[in-house]
Amino acid sequence: MRRYFVTILVITALIVISGLTLGFQNIRLGGFERVSDNPLGLQLGLDLQGGSHLVYQASLEDALGEKIQPTEDQMDSLRRIIDRRVNETGLGEPVIQLLGEDRLLVQLPGVSDPARAKTIIGETARLEFKHRQVDVSVPVELNSSSIVDSYIGQFPESVIDEAGEVIEIADNPLADLPTSSTEMEQIVATSTADTVVNDDVQSTMEPDSEPSENDNFQEISFLVIELDDKAAETLDSVIQRMIESTLAYASGLKSQYTVNRLQVSISGGNEIRTVELPLQLVARVPETNMFAMALITGIGQPIAPSIDKTNELFGPQIGFDLVEIIGAIDEDVGLTGDDLSRAYAGTHQTTGAPIVNIEFNAQGAKRFGELTRDLLNTDDRLAIFLDEEELIAPGVNQVITGGSAYIEGRDFTPDRVRDIAQLLEAGRLPIPIELIQERDVDAILGADSLKKSVVAGSIGLLLVIIFMILYYRVPGLIAGIALILYASFLITVFKLIPVTLTLSGVAAAILSVGMAVDANILIFERMKDELRSGRTLLTSINVGFNRAWPAIRDGNVSTLITCIILFWFADTLGASIVQGFAATLAIGVLISMFSAITISRTFLRLVATLAISRRTDWFVPVGKKFLPKSND
Repeated sequence: MRRYFVTILVITALIVISGLTLGFQNIRLGGFERVSDNPLGLQLGLDLQGGSHLVYQASLEDALGEKIQPTEDQMDSLRRIIDRRVNETGLGEPVIQLLGEDRLLVQLPGVSDPARAKTIIGETARLEFKHRQVDVSVPVELNSSSIVDSYIGQFPESVIDEAGEVIEIADNPLADLPTSSTEMEQIVATSTADTVVNDDVQSTMEPDSEPSENDNFQEISFLVIELDDKAAETLDSVIQRMIESTLAYASGLKSQYTVNRLQVSISGGNEIRTVELPLQLVARVPETNMFAMALITGIGQPIAPSIDKTNELFGPQIGFDLVEIIGAIDEDVGLTGDDLSRAYAGTHQTTGAPIVNIEFNAQGAKRFGELTRDLLNTDDRLAIFLDEEELIAPGVNQVITGGSAYIEGRDFTPDRVRDIAQLLEAGRLPIPIELIQERDVDAILGADSLKKSVVAGSIGLLLVIIFMILYYRVPGLIAGIALILYASFLITVFKLIPVTLTLSGVAAAILSVGMAVDANILIFERMKDELRSGRTLLTSINVGFNRAWPAIRDGNVSTLITCIILFWFADTLGASIVQGFAATLAIGVLISMFSAITISRTFLRLVATLAISRRTDWFVPVGKKFLPKSND
């Protein structure tokens, strides 16, 4: 038993994984997701689920109206553009592939509105060039009448409600602020350095000494303001935008520009201090209209080492102004894909680095020149969008008036610049196409076909198991268990990859069941011969498997070679039905080999260690009269 512990553990783990996978119709684990309408959660093809079947043909013509054969790059670009358009609309799980040299097959399982599908495939993508303004300052309008109170102190620990009752503030959103300058510098990394504006008046107070990096803050001063309901809603919306911007930055969606911040300018006495606050240094006091802002400079230092010192610095009468600093605003300048002449990958003449070359028509060149003139000597960027999805946002080093430019980046590779060029070209289809074949598959027929296929497969599997038990007895029972596990493992793989299951795929899966049985039969016949020669049951099992393996191997390898040939020809000719059959059969053959060689052999060896192993006549199909007398 111990010799087979690892194998049994692996088989048990596979059974558990298979049971969990098939036990839940829909699976969502982090970024992994398998969602389907059918009970097992499988991804069904067009012939089982119903949907739209569309075939397009390239329609290129020269100046004389003669048809031109499209290039391979043009057809590949066409396929990628349409694939992206269909995927972004969520129209099921599309099958999009080239047919021959000038045709494109589009299958949309589950789509019952072919008119919508045709519109999406044939429409022109929206390519836009925008002026991205970085760190735009927008004042937060607060009337003096809307400010109920303002002071410099600690984060409020309690407030008094309208009835005069004291309410304790149990939840302090800024309670975990660090008290060392080194840790605070990391928090305010997105803020600019503190600026002092004296307005021709000399500062009346300077810190006694600059704190060192290892000094601890005595106290963090907070600017606390209380607003009326309308003003509180205004400031709270600013904080919500800061939260959204920070989350976008954390997820990598805002890697090329800064996040939103809140800027506060405090005035009082002879001092005006302007501090930028990232999200971690500003918060609304829970269940109140009060807001607290930690007065920390851009180098991670407090304005003054204590609350008392801060109040001395600004005096009893403080004033403040709030400005929302928006990390980026994309301004539409009217430059679109209609103004782009072409885009193509290339290399820099001097450095040899990969670049993306772009060329505009006359109108686009004029607009592009004006845009680059506005961007020059600023931190603003040129943001390029395709179907509202950002492709790239480069800076501008010089004014470009000739209509030709190139885009370079530190992370550019030859593959990346080629992809970007193709996406830039996707503002319009690379070649005109026309619909030459349209077929709407009825979902009811698909469901009926699937139901009949499942019934046929179940009946076939049951009949095979019954035959194996009646003829091969105990080995037949073990083979039946292995076949059931084989079927569950096969469906699990189909769900996890996922495999788009078509009617031909179902046929291939049923065919692979027969191949799994064939392997068991070869093994059991070899076992029978060894038992008849007088060997023990365990020896007969081991020798039978060893002698049957070459035949099993050769048979399955030849089938896999056939599957590879079918898949290659189907991919070349665009025969998706044959392609699905070949892929499904190959998966079934591989799993059947594992089922026969690992599961059946392990279970037989375990049975050979039990008391039932003394009844050797239960392990041969012909009965004990053909066994040696020594085994009676």
